[in-house]
Amino acid sequence: MENSRSFLIKAYAVFSAIFVLVIIAALFYFVFSRGISHINLSFLLENPSGMILGEEGGIRNAILGSFLLMSFAMLFSGLLGISCAIYLKIYCEMPWCQMALKFVIRSMASIPSILLGLFVYGFFIVNLDIPRSLLTASFTLALMVFPFVEISTEKVISELDTALFRDSFALGVDKNYMCQHLVLPTIRKNILSILILAGSYAIGATAPLLLTGVVFMASPDSLLSPVMALPFHLHMLLNQSVGIGNAYGTALVLILILILLHLLSSLILNNVGVKIVRYFNHQKS
Repeated sequence: MENSRSFLIKAYAVFSAIFVLVIIAALFYFVFSRGISHINLSFLLENPSGMILGEEGGIRNAILGSFLLMSFAMLFSGLLGISCAIYLKIYCEMPWCQMALKFVIRSMASIPSILLGLFVYGFFIVNLDIPRSLLTASFTLALMVFPFVEISTEKVISELDTALFRDSFALGVDKNYMCQHLVLPTIRKNILSILILAGSYAIGATAPLLLTGVVFMASPDSLLSPVMALPFHLHMLLNQSVGIGNAYGTALVLILILILLHLLSSLILNNVGVKIVRYFNHQKS
């Protein structure tokens, strides 16, 4: 009976894994087969054009805008999330405060992204009169990925060897020195990996950008000017039912960027670069 149950559990796990892989492969093949023929140098280096905008041309400014949005979202969410995680795990000694902060952060993780966009639109754009721009759109994405950064960083700090904290306190090392010279250097690879994953999450978002600073045609001139973004560009192409081939090409570029970001995150987390350098140094010696 026990062997049968174990076999069923393993069979279910294997079936689930295969099913997920098949769905992902089918999705990638569907987009790849329809979009690869539209990707060329001009598509990547030109901006949208045509009688109906987007019917012809490319996605140059959409790529630039997406990377700028991702970079500033990583910066803002990293400053907020990492600081909050360090405070909760190292500085905060009041249980009620820890519980309240964790409740707020986990509640933020469940807020629909469109509501975050509405908040930024109402508070920053309407009340503070900040124009719809790269700044407001990036801050919206930062709010969206902040819970992921904070919870992930908190988890990494929790997994550190408790002897690190115990010995530091025993030697009379204050918390500021411990954070700067022990905790942060130990987890810097994890933090960088978390921020890249957060950026990959942000770069694919569309809903929070609708109200906060992304338009169909713009160039990234400054922090206070609107920008283009790949998911919004894809949304507009499909909404207008024009340039469907370009829409598939845009979707494929976005998927490839996401794959590269996740691959980069894994390489950093597993210290692959250092291992490669050590391998070549060993071969030379």
